[in-house]
Amino acid sequence: MIWWLLACTVDTTDVCPTAKNDTCDELNTCALGTDTTDCDAACRKWVPSDNDFRMAGVCALDDGNMVTKSEQRHGEGTLGEGGLTGSYDATVTVRGSRSSDLVDRQYRVYVPRRYDPSSPVPLLFALGGFTVDMYWMSEFTELNRMADREDFIVVYGHPEWRDFGSYDVFSWYVYNNAFEGDWIDNPDIAYMESVYNDLSTQYNIDKSRVYTSGHSRGAALSMIAAFERPDLFAGYWAQAGFGSSNDYNLRIEELLASEPINGVLIHGDADPDVRVVESDTIHDLYKAADYAYFEDWLYFRIPGATHEWQSHLNQETWNWLYDHPNSLYATNGGAQ
Repeated sequence: MIWWLLACTVDTTDVCPTAKNDTCDELNTCALGTDTTDCDAACRKWVPSDNDFRMAGVCALDDGNMVTKSEQRHGEGTLGEGGLTGSYDATVTVRGSRSSDLVDRQYRVYVPRRYDPSSPVPLLFALGGFTVDMYWMSEFTELNRMADREDFIVVYGHPEWRDFGSYDVFSWYVYNNAFEGDWIDNPDIAYMESVYNDLSTQYNIDKSRVYTSGHSRGAALSMIAAFERPDLFAGYWAQAGFGSSNDYNLRIEELLASEPINGVLIHGDADPDVRVVESDTIHDLYKAADYAYFEDWLYFRIPGATHEWQSHLNQETWNWLYDHPNSLYATNGGAQ
């Protein structure tokens, strides 16, 4: 029976009519995965530039460009041994907008069923945009599937239900005057740290690979958290994010003067809700600070894309983030 199933499995390797002609033709004439030899070779050589994203989709999905389990390098772990697998919800108690307030905050976790506590695993926070709660973020981002494939834990953040004067809405604190304290005192950063502390006692989290990600207002917070707490977060993944409306761009410029904060920017140039100039500006701040493109930050500026999570770039982005661990916690095998 097993022999019959193997015999009937369709192998799509190099079935593209122009396969093995030293050109990856998937973009024009062939389906993804049908020009494997040529695309493996092309993706091994390809380095994204400021404007060339033509190969991004192919190389994100191409097996020859992926990090295998045997090649993964782990940092220092938190040594948690228990914990559920699959998807579940939990609660932490953390400070509110006033430093004296305590509020209960929810979060949703996805843990791959093959989780092995003997090996430290990365942790990725995923934060939704304005009015977006945690309940449909996994479908919106398609991150669970990649967590299964790459073996990391995802936390879907749940914003507080906050008073905006004439209405209440789920929203993150991305304005400094909305809470007591400086940027580092942001109650949403305190919430993320509390969630991390909670999970680190249950799971063996790779301290060198704790990342933030988000869309729109969640992207803004993902950048704020990464820049304010480089001791906790190794980098950020911001889709359709912004900084100018809260003057955080000035803070980014200030912090980049002292150290690089690894990050990936993704933005469509047809975004009607958050203009692409927001990510352009942050991209320019890295350039002005003399950081090396692709080494310190990455920017996917997508022609024609609107205000959506660009899930086709999940793999490419994760590969880049994984290759940029937090040096504070990297072991001999954890840094490159």
